[in-house]
Amino acid sequence: VDRALNQHTELITIFGGLQRLIGNDVVRDSGGYTVVRMKNGKLTFLDAPSDPAPNAALFNDFAAYANSLGIPTLYLTLPNKYADDMTTGSFCYANGHGDQFLELLDPSVGSLDLRECFQTAERPYDGYFFDTDHHWTPEGAFLGFQCLCQELRDEYGFAIDPELTAPDHYERVVYENWFLGSQGKRVGPLYAGADSGYQYSIPHKEAVRSGSFTDAFLFYEMLEKKDYYHLNPYAAYSGGDYPLSIAENRNPSSGKRVLLLRQSFSCTLAPFLAQACARVDILDLRYYQGSVRDYVRQTQPDLVIAAYGAGDCVNEALFAPLAG
Repeated sequence: VDRALNQHTELITIFGGLQRLIGNDVVRDSGGYTVVRMKNGKLTFLDAPSDPAPNAALFNDFAAYANSLGIPTLYLTLPNKYADDMTTGSFCYANGHGDQFLELLDPSVGSLDLRECFQTAERPYDGYFFDTDHHWTPEGAFLGFQCLCQELRDEYGFAIDPELTAPDHYERVVYENWFLGSQGKRVGPLYAGADSGYQYSIPHKEAVRSGSFTDAFLFYEMLEKKDYYHLNPYAAYSGGDYPLSIAENRNPSSGKRVLLLRQSFSCTLAPFLAQACARVDILDLRYYQGSVRDYVRQTQPDLVIAAYGAGDCVNEALFAPLAG
């Protein structure tokens, strides 16, 4: 099996190197994904036009249910990896979908568009994304956390210590050329180049981690060696995508409890958010099999946050479980 896997990855690498050599900016793989090299050199996925209205209706109905329990809902639009300098003949629909979705939300539903925060940040927008992966970098997640905390203070009464959103509060460690991301794994490194007080539980794995921020949330086994195709350094934060995980802060800054509806961008966002809350229950509706409404009713969070990328608003798997 290992030999077959190695042969497969070698073929991807050779194929990607050939595409780079002949100057091909659009690469289709056997899994149905199409990777595009943008004019800024970063890789992205192609998407397709779709209608966000059905998912907006589902979310409005879910938010109305939560509101009937006295629980407000915040829809958090995360920035997609997207630049205006797409390759000729390619087009990204994500931002347009995200704009349409926000317009369709009921006025009673809270919303925060992090794309606006990123467009006014100190560094260029695309500087907060990996070159070969569709996710934001930890610095991007931290910027999103800073903007979210301000919204939580202003609109939802969270008493969050300003020190938690100060960059100097954290140590930054860089692993150079350690990560070949979701897009890079489809074309190979020759085409892409390379890139105390907490408890974190993952019920379906019967795993509980306790201690400092590092002890609870950082999975260093993802960084122990450089393995472009078989390890995911991005998942060093939170460990990966799980149906349910729970982050508890034993020294909470705000004392508030949040239910976070997430996709993979929250691997890096959720640990930061845990510092600003007493508890964060984290559901990935692509995998969670229970009733979301029952979970809300039983746990009674102070706020429900749905943190989805601009293009995720057309993903049925993230919204269908919200139905009654």
